[in-house]
Amino acid sequence: MKTFLVGITSFFWCIGLIAQQSANVQPGVVSSYQKGLQGIGPDFGNNPASENFYNQMRDKLANMGIEQRIALDDIEGSIYLNEDFVLGKVFFNTDEEAKMYLRYNAFNDEFEIKKTQLEEEVTRALLKSEEISCSLGNNTYNYFSLVNEKGEKSMGYLKTIYTTTNYKLLEQRNKLFKEGKQAKTSHAVSFPHRFVDETNYYISVDGSAPVYVSSKKKELIFLFKAEHQEEVKGFLKKKNIDLKSKDGLINLVAFSGTL
Repeated sequence: MKTFLVGITSFFWCIGLIAQQSANVQPGVVSSYQKGLQGIGPDFGNNPASENFYNQMRDKLANMGIEQRIALDDIEGSIYLNEDFVLGKVFFNTDEEAKMYLRYNAFNDEFEIKKTQLEEEVTRALLKSEEISCSLGNNTYNYFSLVNEKGEKSMGYLKTIYTTTNYKLLEQRNKLFKEGKQAKTSHAVSFPHRFVDETNYYISVDGSAPVYVSSKKKELIFLFKAEHQEEVKGFLKKKNIDLKSKDGLINLVAFSGTL
């Protein structure tokens, strides 16, 4: 039984410990509790995601050099993989800490959380921490330190889709904003502002930081252990694996698990 350190009924809906996160993000309810006899556990809530979507949109558009103010209704598509909140679980390390309703905001790379499905309840975002993960159905999402497509260290939510003794294949789902284009002539075609899907894959070796999977065979082969690279190269050549497909990458990682 965990002992709450604040005298309120909900550990992430309290008001007393609100702290400003950034100039444009009004943080949400933060509370802490004792974990066991020693140490402090996680703060599960941070910013009220829905209320701050427009501020975050303006920031991102400004960084892209887009000065115009765009409302959500002006953009085709959705920032969510699934619009509905689904009952899931939140874990601190490997310990289940709470059941709550979640949905993944793939534009901001965050999980929005609610205690109930009531429309009037404020939507908040799960604190991003490598110690905090969540599950929806059979899928588990962890917040990883990773190496992205540019070879740079980054952070992001990844879903594990296949695991062997030495290798783990993970998936990242993003929503990207694409600026619309107004036709200048009657012969040109207009395009609306829209959110588009992007899926990336990562491989972790022996529990190391996941690394972006390139569709270039040479770059991909070097993600595997040195003693496995020749076998992997031969398997790719023999099976003509589609490196852009999930099934193809699963087959490759499954094979590497036999080496």
